[in-house]
Parts: sequence; structure tokens; C-alpha cells
Amino acid sequence: MYIPGSIFYFKPFYFAEGGSKPKYFITLYSNDGNVIVAALPSSQDYVPGQVEKKHGCLNYPEGDFNAYYFSPVMPITTTGWSFPVHTFIYGNWIKSLDLGILQATYQVEGVDYDIIGRLTQAEYDSVIQCLLKARTLKNKIRRALETAAYQ
Repeated sequence: MYIPGSIFYFKPFYFAEGGSKPKYFITLYSNDGNVIVAALPSSQDYVPGQVEKKHGCLNYPEGDFNAYYFSPVMPITTTGWSFPVHTFIYGNWIKSLDLGILQATYQVEGVDYDIIGRLTQAEYDSVIQCLLKARTLKNKIRRALETAAYQ
């Protein structure tokens, strides 16, 4: 279910540090065991003023800033879906999650979560390449993303 490039909408997503809210979720990497690496996109805009916002990678090494920007007018899935608002994946927010916990927490499609679709191959590749430029990416996550593959 959590194949790389898949987009889910959790209703709600439960954060490890506490709290919950409805949240999009993009699987970036999955191994055969029990770990997945995921992005929890945000509509919060933390892009520095000197960085031009255009769909794709926003990398500003001088400011230690890295994000992937999804424009609401740009279709990103194989079915032509796009995020309804300006949406960002921040390199320092990428998470490694336990697959068993995810499967136990979100069991019923249509109740606990919705499957939105799948990033196109080109979009997925762009996201991965962008995030690998993030200096704030944890080494464990960097190694996983270096081996990530669209399946």
C-alpha cells in the first residue's frame, strides 16, 4: 500500500509528539521490511523572500533552506490531481516511520484515510533529487532516499 510516490490523506494523522489533524502524506521510500520514509506536506509558506516560488525544487544553500513546492495549478499525479492550495515539502521535515504502526493505526480506507493517487514518475524523481540537496536531511533518511525507486 505504501509504495513510493503514493499520496494519502489521513483523517486525521496522529503525530508521534502528540496531536493530530487531517494531513496529506507522500511515501518517498519503502523497504521490504518495516520502514518507510514519508513527507507530510504543508500549506505553511516558510520560503525566504529572495527565493522565487515556482513549481519544483526551491534550494537556497546560503540560507540552509530546501523545499519542494507544489503549485495548485500543476497536476502532479498520474490522474491529473493537484494540491488544492500552495503546498510545500520541507527537507528538514521528512520522517522515517514504522510500517507496522501505520498499518495498525490506519486500517480502513475511506474512514481512516483516502488514497489520493500517485505522483508521476517525473514528479517523484524531481522531489527525491530536490530533497537530496537539503543539508538538513538526516543521514539515515538521505541513505534511504539515495536508494529510493519509483515502483
